[in-house]
Amino acid sequence: MRIPLWISNRHVHLSSSDCEKLFGKGYELNIFKPISQPGQYAAKELVTLVGEKGKIENVRVMGPNRKTTQVEISIGDTYTLWVIAPIKVSGDTKDLGYIKIVGPVGEVYGPFALVAQRHLHCTVKEAAELWIKNADVVKVHIGGTRGVVFENVVVRVRDDYVLDCHIDMEEANAAGAKPGDWAELIT
Repeated sequence: MRIPLWISNRHVHLSSSDCEKLFGKGYELNIFKPISQPGQYAAKELVTLVGEKGKIENVRVMGPNRKTTQVEISIGDTYTLWVIAPIKVSGDTKDLGYIKIVGPVGEVYGPFALVAQRHLHCTVKEAAELWIKNADVVKVHIGGTRGVVFENVVVRVRDDYVLDCHIDMEEANAAGAKPGDWAELIT
């Protein structure tokens, strides 16, 4: 089965309280463009990430706000920032790396940093059709001149998901993948 490929660059998910610390009391994020999952979007707002020895400016905030703040960076970014960031499933905010997020009116510092584990979103029905279930670990093939097989792709199943496979920018570059490409599930 062909699965749409989604390529994710570094970005930040904010809690409501951290959003207010960075942008001001009562601040609401502004939609820049929708992303692959329903109700999720890239916001117009940008922040700066600051690590022990470096910083990265103009990092996109994603909306809507979440219960906890999380910074998703690449392995290469960990060297630029000099930040320890474990590879984890997005949303698992236990034992993350410490990083500072700087906004136009304030900053927050805390255990926010992770490298997102590559993953596949699908509905319960799609999971049943593919003979997979939530939290399974599968392989996906991305074809092309630099085609690769990615192992350790975590399956995420929920009825409000749209079928897609998420990899980060470094993984996409290694595979020569671009927006609009497809992945195939290997069983």
